[in-house]
Amino acid sequence: MKKWKCTVCGYIHEGEEPPEKCPVCGADKSKFIELPDEGESKKETAAQPDTPAASESGEAEPRENNASVSKTERKEDKLSGMIVKHHAHPMTVHVPNGVLPVTVLFVLIALLFGCPTLETAAICNMVIVLLAMPAVLYTGYKNWQYKYKGARTDLFFTKILCGTLVTVLTIFLLMWWIIDPDVAGSGGAAGWIFLLLHLFLLLFAVIAGLMGGRLVFKD
Repeated sequence: MKKWKCTVCGYIHEGEEPPEKCPVCGADKSKFIELPDEGESKKETAAQPDTPAASESGEAEPRENNASVSKTERKEDKLSGMIVKHHAHPMTVHVPNGVLPVTVLFVLIALLFGCPTLETAAICNMVIVLLAMPAVLYTGYKNWQYKYKGARTDLFFTKILCGTLVTVLTIFLLMWWIIDPDVAGSGGAAGWIFLLLHLFLLLFAVIAGLMGGRLVFKD
């Protein structure tokens, strides 16, 4: 049975032909390469002299020999490699993903029981989410461009869209609270709409996390 590897996300497919689309990242059939037979690969390796193994550390490939590449571009490549190697995007994503569920819970309790203290705590959490989002978006973009070669598939567009919506909606909710600090604590229709928008905010974060999980676990 032949084995095919997606050059975007690394998914391995077994069959006579590669799939029309990668079931993990959605990359086109043309992005698959056929992997050599393990037995033949071992024979070729034994017949050839030792050569340095290809780097899998996530560091950018050196391009200093290319005269057309500027020093700024080389630094950008090195930064992208470090972001991928040290898993900067998953680390930054854990901040909003961990804080948002607690924020929604605080808003719900404040709405049901008229607790202004928890409403204030929820808004403080939202500030933390907003401060984290620039790092989330930047590292996510670098991860997409460097590790996944900027593949334009539905999965990556969904992640980008959800990250953008989380940022925009967080700014909107904070501005609403500044205008009306008692929007949740005082109850009423405005408070329920305020809660509903928080639920949408959490939903967008969950969807982005699910897409990221598909890439990591190939499932």
